[in-house]
Amino acid sequence: MDLRRAARISIAFTLPLLAAVTLFTGTALAQEDGYPFRLSNFSLELLGGYSKITPSDFNAFATAEEAYVKDRYVSRINYYRGLYGANYQATVTRTGDSPFKSVKDALAYGFRLRYELSPSLGLSVGVQFLDRQQHSNVGMTVAIQDSDPAYIKANGYQGYAYQNSGFLLGVSAWVPEVAAHFCWDVGRVLRFEALIGGGPMFISCHSVSTRLTSATDASGAVTSNLTTLDMRGKATGFSGELGGRIYARTGGFLDFFAELSYCFREGAELSGPSSSQSISTDANGSQTTVTSSWSGGWNSLRTDVTSAWGTSSVTAPQNRYSTGNGFQKFALDLSGFQLKAGLTIHL
Repeated sequence: MDLRRAARISIAFTLPLLAAVTLFTGTALAQEDGYPFRLSNFSLELLGGYSKITPSDFNAFATAEEAYVKDRYVSRINYYRGLYGANYQATVTRTGDSPFKSVKDALAYGFRLRYELSPSLGLSVGVQFLDRQQHSNVGMTVAIQDSDPAYIKANGYQGYAYQNSGFLLGVSAWVPEVAAHFCWDVGRVLRFEALIGGGPMFISCHSVSTRLTSATDASGAVTSNLTTLDMRGKATGFSGELGGRIYARTGGFLDFFAELSYCFREGAELSGPSSSQSISTDANGSQTTVTSSWSGGWNSLRTDVTSAWGTSSVTAPQNRYSTGNGFQKFALDLSGFQLKAGLTIHL
């Protein structure tokens, strides 16, 4: 979604909102005399809290890497155990996180500049931010002891190792927002509010994987490969918010509130740059390095992996290829409930 389309959607959302505000103002003005707070017309709100999100398409990075580990270091070992029976002895040890961490929540914060049209109605403009960086560190070692000589002869390896200490999933967004606040007084201290708001959304994501694998042959010689993949994407979209809050008056120029809302936030048509580097080291310590970089639109690609121990299907985001079989639409969905607290500074 480009900026012009986001602007059109925002205008389409905002105009009915302002129309509703205009209709509501006539009723709200009639309540002026009974208003207990006597707030200044302008105020600044600072708020922050927690957002529950589930960007499933983006979290497929973690799911795919977990599937790779299980396929190469669990399913393979189980296959050879079944093939060679009691003669095949292997110890599999996993360290660090299990499974790879996915993005499930985010830090939400921002500010609003608010104007009170009446004691029962306010309008605000502001900016809200969303941010989450999720790190994982996963290791796996396979030590094969007293194996059947037929296994060593057929496969030539007595140990495997895997380490991904730099696995990262990161999402962020910022949202310029216009909102209307509908207010109801409860005594002279508390006030309930309902709010509805919306605006364009500018969203980005970042994924990094640093996969180090090694194999030890029957003579003890070790070969290894370090593969680093860095993917970045950006998009624009629309954000809509509907929620409520409880507001407490302190008697001075500072007031406090707690707010619960649901935010619809989804970015499609992501695009951005990516890069990869592969460093292979042979048994003599000689290294071969291959690097590449590209840029393109994001999609989800399903890949079927077939080996002696079975076939598995893995779906993961990528932006290198755009045609062929197995492609699916990718969307970065940051929708979810937000719980925030804040303070109001009367200007």
